Amino acid sequence: MNDHTPVREGVLDGIKVVELCHLIAGPYCGMLLADEGADVIKVEPPQGELTRSREPIRTTDQGTMSGYFASLNRRKRSITLDLKSESGSALLDRLLADADVFITNMRGGALGRLGIHPSDLQERYPELIVVSMSGFGLFDAGLDANRAGLAMVAEALSGTTGLTRDREGRPTWCGFALGDIVTGMTAHSSVLLGLREREQTGRGRMIDLSLTECTLPLATVALARVQSSDAHLSKVAGANDFHGVPYGTFAAADGYYNIGVNRDDFWARLSRAMGQPELADDPRYATYVERSLRQREVEELLEAWSTQLTRAQVVDALTAVDVPVAPVLTMSEVLDNQHFADRGTFVEVDDAIGGSLKQPDDPTGFAVPTPARVPRLGEHRDAILTEIGVEQSQIESLAEGGAFGAAPHVNATA
Repeated sequence: MNDHTPVREGVLDGIKVVELCHLIAGPYCGMLLADEGADVIKVEPPQGELTRSREPIRTTDQGTMSGYFASLNRRKRSITLDLKSESGSALLDRLLADADVFITNMRGGALGRLGIHPSDLQERYPELIVVSMSGFGLFDAGLDANRAGLAMVAEALSGTTGLTRDREGRPTWCGFALGDIVTGMTAHSSVLLGLREREQTGRGRMIDLSLTECTLPLATVALARVQSSDAHLSKVAGANDFHGVPYGTFAAADGYYNIGVNRDDFWARLSRAMGQPELADDPRYATYVERSLRQREVEELLEAWSTQLTRAQVVDALTAVDVPVAPVLTMSEVLDNQHFADRGTFVEVDDAIGGSLKQPDDPTGFAVPTPARVPRLGEHRDAILTEIGVEQSQIESLAEGGAFGAAPHVNATA
């Protein structure tokens, strides 16, 4: 996708993944694996995974689809199982018996009550790679082991929220599930490493990931700075922890832009672009430390210039002098951005109800070059069960016995 190198057809072809996940971190991991050719079987409760009912929801004469769900579940196959029923639980065991990978982001307590705690599964299926994603980890987590965890909780505990500050230095949540996506990426890497290790040893592995620890590496440089800086520099770091001055989001006449002046020569170039080249050598501003002492003053100088120009004019002027800058885009503008169009960043995904969505493709470039589609709830039940030796008559009996819950299902073979 990114370098015009031909992509192999399904680099993960032949890998079977059972996904018991909801919301973002686990489903994102599963979607990357599906993009790369793995057969990802999404096991959903009878009413569907949590995000199937999250707005925004589009409705057509072919059904309904949540944009939230669609954004994280392309190229997977869906089956519903009532895991609280004996027959539903038994079917999950049969799915896991020949699976390569099991991923889940359910809490350990809930998994234990269902008889599928990751540590138990590893004993039951020694060749299975089991990846658990939870707020604080399953093991060595003390009282936090079964504590509710969200991305924003992990971001707070890891210090990353403390690094996202306004100009007054007040912490500000980033506004999206950063910790979830980072955890999903880490889980994806863990699966690939687990598969490689199994090639070498013949055994699977239990991988215990926490949102807190997966988010923490985002603060790697900041952690080093706080341990390395002397007291003088700590006092002048300002609201952006040594990144530079000016550095961050600033106003133009019709919007906002990000600029990063993290070198003194960038400050000299910015001064020329602002029509004030004398500021480059002004002892009040010439070095980072001096600008840090006058951070608000420097920011006012910048915005006195930029608020007289449009966002596009600011970006053009600063790009011309090679200062790092970009417009702060809305989501609609991102979808129409020429850079992403040139890179082939987006994939068109069939939403299964007569429409399509543009979604960010697998950034590794290993996504299979085949059409992407979102599964309808329970759509692949019969096909999946047939593959593990369940006959059609047995499927009907299992349905009557409540293995799939009381919700109606689409019985398809695709």
